[in-house]
Amino acid sequence: MEFVCQYDVREILGQGSFSEVKKCIDKRTRQAFAVKERVYNTDEQKERIETEIQILQEMSHHNILKLHHAYPAFDRYYLVMELACGGELFEDLVSRNAFSESTAREVMLQLFSGVQYIHSLRIVHRNIRPEKLILGWKSVENNSHFPPLKLSGFGLAKKLPDNLDLISCPIEGSPLYLAPETITKQPIGREVDIWACAVIFYTLLAGYPPFWSTNRTELFGLIARGKYSLPDQEWKSISDGAKRLIKSMFMVDRNERATATELVKDPWTQNRKLSTAHRKGTLDHLNAFNAKRKLRGAVYTIFALKRMMENPEPLTNGI
Repeated sequence: MEFVCQYDVREILGQGSFSEVKKCIDKRTRQAFAVKERVYNTDEQKERIETEIQILQEMSHHNILKLHHAYPAFDRYYLVMELACGGELFEDLVSRNAFSESTAREVMLQLFSGVQYIHSLRIVHRNIRPEKLILGWKSVENNSHFPPLKLSGFGLAKKLPDNLDLISCPIEGSPLYLAPETITKQPIGREVDIWACAVIFYTLLAGYPPFWSTNRTELFGLIARGKYSLPDQEWKSISDGAKRLIKSMFMVDRNERATATELVKDPWTQNRKLSTAHRKGTLDHLNAFNAKRKLRGAVYTIFALKRMMENPEPLTNGI
């Protein structure tokens, strides 16, 4: 098999519902990569993996995790990816001794830039959430720059046809990050990614998500109405620019939602003089949310696999 002949496989880096990621070393160059093993059991699953590969091959951007090569095998594909050693974004943030609105701006600028790029190619990610945001390396205290952020996980991504900006899709993705048009089963477009980015943006500044309920029906009701709040305890020290930007991203009417290009160019995103004051309360909240997210995510993986077998409208793991 070509992949095994060319690479030495090392330790596991991560594991999701439907794939496992390991470190691998090119035997010839000794360069390190990450390999994602995607197994399929049906022609439909094979087609989805091949669609993901086609989308990954089209992209080349510093905020997108790069595919170097895809190797077909008997019942699987080996996707050799760029190795990003920094781990998940939220894991890195909760390990820091300080976090500020200025740091949040650095994170969101990179995410907005990556989303702007994929949208320019008519690609909709459809599953942007914290687990899909990987850092090039771990952050270093007192370093003036945040590590490179890489958007990954294009397994649910769709390429919009040249003549259509909206397509019909099943309800897939992590519930907390779904847009109103997704849960109400309307056609979707690039705007669903903006909504997911808004959830991450809000969580970065507050330390907890804007929409929350352990009951999925209640959660979807909150999302469908765009019902969130900005409590003074967390938000009185946040700039008006950040609040305005969040509002522009949380428009229930997708036609009124900000675009990725507008987000990149926004005065808040371009402001290098935002507050650097440590947001201890936010970091404490984020630590608690991250622990809950990982625990529920492990349980949800089992739930997602069961739904995949029983229901044509699955939800992937993650909270």
